[in-house]
Amino acid sequence: MKKKNMMILFSATTALTLAACGGNNNSSTTTTTSSATNTTQTKFASEVTHDGTPIKGGTLKYAIVSASPFSGIFPDELSQVTTDSTIGGLIDEGMFEYDENRKLTNTGLASVKFDVENKTATVSLNSKEYKWSDGQPVTIDDYIFAYQSIGDKDYTGIRYDEDYKNVVGMEEYHEGKATSVSGLQKVDDYTVKIQFKEMSPSMQLAGGSLCNYIMPKHIFKDIPIAEWEQSDYVRGTKFVGLGQFKLQSITPGESVTLVPNEHYYKGVAKVDKVVMEVVSPANIVSEMKAGNYDIAEMPNSQYEAFKGLTNVTFLGKLASAYEYIGFHLGKYDAAAGKNVTDPNAKMSDAKLRQAMAYALDIEAAGQNLYNGLQHSTNSIIIPFFKDVYNKEQEGFTYNPEKAKQLLDEAGYKDVDGDGLRENKDGSKLQINFAARTRDDANESLVQQYLNWWKEIGLDVKLYTGRTIELNSFYDKVQADDPEIDVFAGGWSTGYDPNPEGLFGESAKFNFERYVDAEGTAIMKKIASTDAFDSAKNVEFYKEWQKYVHDKAFIFPTLVGESITAVNKRVKYYDVNLGSRKSDLYQIELTSDAAAK
Repeated sequence: MKKKNMMILFSATTALTLAACGGNNNSSTTTTTSSATNTTQTKFASEVTHDGTPIKGGTLKYAIVSASPFSGIFPDELSQVTTDSTIGGLIDEGMFEYDENRKLTNTGLASVKFDVENKTATVSLNSKEYKWSDGQPVTIDDYIFAYQSIGDKDYTGIRYDEDYKNVVGMEEYHEGKATSVSGLQKVDDYTVKIQFKEMSPSMQLAGGSLCNYIMPKHIFKDIPIAEWEQSDYVRGTKFVGLGQFKLQSITPGESVTLVPNEHYYKGVAKVDKVVMEVVSPANIVSEMKAGNYDIAEMPNSQYEAFKGLTNVTFLGKLASAYEYIGFHLGKYDAAAGKNVTDPNAKMSDAKLRQAMAYALDIEAAGQNLYNGLQHSTNSIIIPFFKDVYNKEQEGFTYNPEKAKQLLDEAGYKDVDGDGLRENKDGSKLQINFAARTRDDANESLVQQYLNWWKEIGLDVKLYTGRTIELNSFYDKVQADDPEIDVFAGGWSTGYDPNPEGLFGESAKFNFERYVDAEGTAIMKKIASTDAFDSAKNVEFYKEWQKYVHDKAFIFPTLVGESITAVNKRVKYYDVNLGSRKSDLYQIELTSDAAAK
């Protein structure tokens, strides 16, 4: 996803890189990746040019590798999972583009000028000629409309958080005390000045705290905000966007057919159609071998099965994603609009949480289940964020004896001699663990988690007795299902490491519901003008990484790289961060039939 300014629920099978491309092509090669326990050099291609002369048109087939269907909520303002946003990214468009360092550039739809001293950002459309996919003109009113709609009290999505509250007048508008947001000051039909309460370095980054969303006001102004998610303009072929393609047809949850958007501001796509289909991780290797798809992110757990394919080239990059274990420690108070931590929650003891982290041999799991392509990490700020990642941060390396010691110190002891520990008061301790359905490797990993926890004396049961379909899993977690004590999730992080959107007091994505004064203070420092100084920025992020480790309300498990298989009839493709050279509207095919 090249333009999201948010965290996304990680739904597709995690894909990691090992091999360089084969066959007749030209590619770049080397990168270095590191984990909490080791450093390895891995050779791979980041871009490829295949032999052959491009044909005119053709149909590109794109596999969305996932064990779950897409939900069909495609607009950036409302989508929550990568299956939806992968499609949405082709029919929708954000305001800003970024470079290889994740910094916003004044390319794309809009430019931005920051005035730190006066706490403003001026956003200007880069052209007066933009059109929506239905041919209607684009103005700055569409951007203001999106910004203000997310702050509306009837908005049903999950974007409204501290970043939006930071706009002057937004909270008053949200509470119904004002009819508009005073800090959104329209200058002319193509320019808006935004007044903030505080300036944050995140505003300069892709995925940062400046709104990236724009909506067709001429469509959505006539639909009550509370009804947006049920509208055909959100879920159906009536979708109107600024993306490279338009929706031609949808098979709910399974596939979409896209055709070129003749009004796309960068030019009309070179292929006639793009067909995007959800493909099970269990089937993707045979499907790619048969030439049924042109592009797919491959399951790293199946590396041994796909590494010998000769009809594709493998491209890789460090993934902006991680898996994690989270603890259910409170609830989201919708009326108050904030997370409330329960001091009496079953998992409220930090030593219990830390013990569960030390009990897991994540490095062994990465080696044995994922062919060494995933590995452990020492920090919730993952190595992808190399400018603020602290490689010296103490992590939860496998140490079952330390886990047992922590449980003893906390008072969780085996009172009746059955090998399982009781609560501090001697009552039965059973912990319910929820995990989403993904692939066979994930099923094995979940069972191994249960075994490792049993080895330190904890009775951890899989909630419902099995893994849960992805959309249902996140529905239950987000609804604070009281039967869930611990859960295994995943994030596609976007390009801004600022933790506020995931762990802030008002963040709906704060599924752990853990909030305290110390963490809030650190997040405020990360978002402060002091953090415009790079040295202080690093210092604040180090504080945050230590804080999360010590509190252990969440801990990261697996990180790695993503690996993309590209059929050899695709003329050029690249996965370089910030690159626009292989946006799908530019894709060319060298034959009508895929290489097999």
